[in-house]
Amino acid sequence: MTAAPYRGEVIAFATMHGKERLARDAFHDVLGARVIAPAGLDTDAFGSFSGEVPRTQSPLDTARAKARLALTRSNASAALASEGSFRSDFGWLTRHQELLVFVDDVRRIELVEAFTGPVDLPPARAVTSGKRAVAFAEAMGFPRQGVMVHADRAQGTEVAKELRTPTALAEHVDRLAREGASLTITPDYRAHRSPARSEVIRRLCVRMAERLATPCPACATPGYGRTDVRRGLPCSDCGEPTELPLADVHGCASCDATHLVPRVPPLAEPRWCDGCNP
Repeated sequence: MTAAPYRGEVIAFATMHGKERLARDAFHDVLGARVIAPAGLDTDAFGSFSGEVPRTQSPLDTARAKARLALTRSNASAALASEGSFRSDFGWLTRHQELLVFVDDVRRIELVEAFTGPVDLPPARAVTSGKRAVAFAEAMGFPRQGVMVHADRAQGTEVAKELRTPTALAEHVDRLAREGASLTITPDYRAHRSPARSEVIRRLCVRMAERLATPCPACATPGYGRTDVRRGLPCSDCGEPTELPLADVHGCASCDATHLVPRVPPLAEPRWCDGCNP
């Protein structure tokens, strides 16, 4: 690996919630680059977790648009942006997808690092009292893990995002309950209010920095790394291909150079085989 391509350069992170701090150490230590957040960016205009501003584009297109905005609002040579999505599975499991996009118009490259997996945060829950709201919030780590309270009334929906103490949360919920509002409490997934999401973004930033420090073996463009997965890991019993990954495809963002990195272990357990375990 070489850190030369971005040494001394400024990279803009499109954020209004402190995500630049999650990238600074990795980009400094691995690349010698400085990460900043352009002033005055309204990334909520692309969609908000509270639902007040709906997201109209795909997560990838949204992250790209944020990165482009950061480039236009700064003197940076390249930009970062992340976009998170959360959905509830089976009514109790929350699944998190996070995309981190890097755009460099000078070198004409775009890179994406992604995470998908469960997160230890509950889905939304209806509450009728401040006591129940506080119990639910503290079980997920409040106040370090933030919460949002959605109040539905005839005149519309009101969202409270900045309730920082159990007392403030309880008083807010009790007041709205007395007024007849229908109340729902959810985790606050904004990066500065969600330690779990912040840690995912930090790890993606490390992966991105390490990838940018890896030149293409064919053309030396920075950013050589995993671009796809090839499935078909053979069953250890019958030898037929399964849906498990056989190898990672590593490639260049500029030229057509690729190579395969085999997965370990080299064989799949029969329980993952459609033939042996239909």
